[in-house]
Amino acid sequence: MSRQSCALLFLVTVASSSNAIAQIVDHNAFASVTAVSSQTVRLTVGAASGEPVSVRYVDASGHPLSGLAVSFLVDDCSTSGIGPADCPPQLTFGHFVPPMSAPVVTGADGVATSNSFVAGDVVGDYNVAAVAYSIEPANSPLGGDSMGVFFHIEQLPDVPAVPITAGFTGAWYDPTQSGHGLLIEVLPSNRILAFWFTFDVEGKQAWFGGDGQIDNDVAFIHATQGVGGRWIPNFDPANYQLFPWGGLTLTFSDCNHGRVDFAGNGDSSIWGIGHMDLTRLTSPAGLDCQ
Repeated sequence: MSRQSCALLFLVTVASSSNAIAQIVDHNAFASVTAVSSQTVRLTVGAASGEPVSVRYVDASGHPLSGLAVSFLVDDCSTSGIGPADCPPQLTFGHFVPPMSAPVVTGADGVATSNSFVAGDVVGDYNVAAVAYSIEPANSPLGGDSMGVFFHIEQLPDVPAVPITAGFTGAWYDPTQSGHGLLIEVLPSNRILAFWFTFDVEGKQAWFGGDGQIDNDVAFIHATQGVGGRWIPNFDPANYQLFPWGGLTLTFSDCNHGRVDFAGNGDSSIWGIGHMDLTRLTSPAGLDCQ
């Protein structure tokens, strides 16, 4: 399965609930695959152990496909097709214990199950893929297509958190670092918009952010940063581009306090990895937080 096909599969398969019901997430005229375990896995960073993930392959008539070779892989977040340089350092991702260097063969029930999964050491979200590659001779029943499922991994800070509601819309900052901060807006359909107005390592003004998904008490945003802009009347949309900045994760302990965890893209990102504590600065009229 190519990196481009990974991106297409990702758009179809990511679940938004930790109680996801197994459903067909990839199929063709010859076979289909379902996620047997939940497609959203929540782990505290550095957690000692997590649950395995499982997939089930069946033929076009619904009969289990045994003997398929299924690879379980920690996604390198290259679903954009740009490559690993746009990802946080690999050490931030979780790993299987013991390591999974060889494919797992589906049993008589068509099910393949991974080893236990251990979280990485940085807050954020990424994916684990369970894929039967068509280049494996054992996978000829797939009809020439690689077929798999992505499991959404949420790595959470080890702090108390409350559900994120519309009342968290507003400006947030760290009082010990007054002069930069985030504007946050909670949107319909469990979406959130956040932009961080700050400075780069050379002291130049910088801002980055975007919209993301709220999963009850945590919000994940794959932030972008714009380059090529100019002050009007010299702004030319053709010269303006958005580039991946990294990941932002928002959690709140109460209506007036929270934190943003961040991981800049790339092993050598100038932005690094860490977090900033947040205190509410503004609250829009008409919005209550309870």
